[in-house]
Amino acid sequence: MSISSRTVSPTITAVSCAVAVAVALTPHPARADEAAATPASSAPVVTNAILDTSTAQASATIQPVAQEFSGELLSLGSQGDAVAQLQSQLGILTDGDFGPQTESGVRSFQAGAGLVVDAVVGPLTWDALFGTSASQAPAPGETSSVAAAAISIAEQQIGKPYRYGGSGPDDFDCSGLIQYTYAQIGLSIPRTTYDQFAALRPVSRADARPGDVIFFLDAEGQAYHDGLYAGNGQMIVSRHPGTYVQYQEIWTDDYRIGRV
Repeated sequence: MSISSRTVSPTITAVSCAVAVAVALTPHPARADEAAATPASSAPVVTNAILDTSTAQASATIQPVAQEFSGELLSLGSQGDAVAQLQSQLGILTDGDFGPQTESGVRSFQAGAGLVVDAVVGPLTWDALFGTSASQAPAPGETSSVAAAAISIAEQQIGKPYRYGGSGPDDFDCSGLIQYTYAQIGLSIPRTTYDQFAALRPVSRADARPGDVIFFLDAEGQAYHDGLYAGNGQMIVSRHPGTYVQYQEIWTDDYRIGRV
């Protein structure tokens, strides 16, 4: 009898079928050619369109941005956006009008921060309020906001008469103008030219920038005259009796520079 004509037992047949089915259902790695031909999974794909709840909440929170000093002094009667920013930072009614309530808030803040309590918001008070870097040294060729404010204040005194011992606000001598100018932005410096020269930090001419103080020395090396450097070889100064606060060219190379 040939092999092909043998009779196979039904029991053996059933076992063989069971084994075949089990083998067919057993997972096995796909070959490279099969994997390439296999279509992409139809399972749902999570995309970036679905954000984590905490991430979405964080992105919706607007962080306060530190405001830079605009260069404009703020005081009783001032109005505008800068006043509104100031009021918001002080936690008082934000109406953009620098009134008695804002003045009181500024005085309280200045006292607590160890600043000159004058209710005038210059770069130092603004810097302390907003945590900005108004007093940080600028890059070469730039002017700090403190120095810019000093120049602006000194310019407002142009035309006022010289008076020996005058310290403002109606008349000035040379050092009185310097002291008054910096007092308006919260910086206290000595009264006389001699003391100012001793107190201010000396800088080289190459590093001079607007807002520095120009000192002129006598034969003994004592400072007898000073002015506020305004750049381009000029200064703002109260010169001598019979003159007024004015711009003047620096007329000599024999001078020193001090920085507040």
